[in-house]
Amino acid sequence: MPVSPDPNRDGALPAGLSERRLRYFYAAVAAGSIRAAADKLDVEPSVISRQIQQLEGELGATLLERRGRGVMPTEAAQLVLDHYRERLAGEETLLARLQELNGLQRGQIHIVAGEGFIDELIHAVLNEFCQRYPKIHVTLELMNVNEVVRAVAEDRAHVGLAYAPPPEPTLRVLTARRQPVCVIARPDHPLARRGKALTVADILPYPVGLMTPGFGLRQVIQLVELTEKVRFTAALTTNSIAALKHYASTGLGVTFLPALAVARELGDQLVALPVRNAVLEAADAQLIVRDKRPRSAAVKRLLDYLAEMTVLRADGQGGARTSRVRHRRTV
Repeated sequence: MPVSPDPNRDGALPAGLSERRLRYFYAAVAAGSIRAAADKLDVEPSVISRQIQQLEGELGATLLERRGRGVMPTEAAQLVLDHYRERLAGEETLLARLQELNGLQRGQIHIVAGEGFIDELIHAVLNEFCQRYPKIHVTLELMNVNEVVRAVAEDRAHVGLAYAPPPEPTLRVLTARRQPVCVIARPDHPLARRGKALTVADILPYPVGLMTPGFGLRQVIQLVELTEKVRFTAALTTNSIAALKHYASTGLGVTFLPALAVARELGDQLVALPVRNAVLEAADAQLIVRDKRPRSAAVKRLLDYLAEMTVLRADGQGGARTSRVRHRRTV
């Protein structure tokens, strides 16, 4: 965006940057475009554009460059983003300290997670947590793994639950547990009758359902295809784990999911078949936060609950309930 310098500006920074302008600028960067930010904030795009232009005038620096229908932050913008994140972190630290004086009577927590975590997260964690601390407001967003990592790294979320996330130096993994990717199929599928762990070659003749790119599961499968020099026959591509489960349960084909994602369906509806492949066996579930970010009393307490999830415990025995995942015997 072109900068229109503030005629009253004498070269020094203004005494206090507008919270509104900073918030709109931050939203535009996070959303990738002015229009997307406007939709999220429920304001007109012209309002956001005008506020960002005024912020650029105050600072005497171009913050955003137009790229097609989107915007890209400049080098100066990164400095402003860092400043705004530090401001938010400072305010959060203050609120956290005040909150600790009052106990867990109020607060806000923002969680981002992959769809595969939702069943246990809702039924075994948030159900108990929200009943015990009814005045703490919890926001839960479902995202693909890249979005989960980015949201936590950029301080847009306090906590992330991610499956096979890419490495990110600004994040801290509080706990992780290996959750191998299995072939999910109907009990009467030919692969389910083999009676032993599968190989990648065993799966190739059958149609499969896959997650769309950007999800941890799809990235794992892409790595398998790269290392094994194969290509699975994708008959369905979707961003929904529920759709993949229905696809497999109807017998149209098989799909790839960790057993945790089909815990409720294992048995009569679906089976989880292990695959002898180093990439599939190494996939893990992670509980992540941004390193060195202050944590409120509410976030700390929730993290205690999350660490007890079956999907994250090394012994597989969650604190809130017993795991319902049934493992198929291999010979």
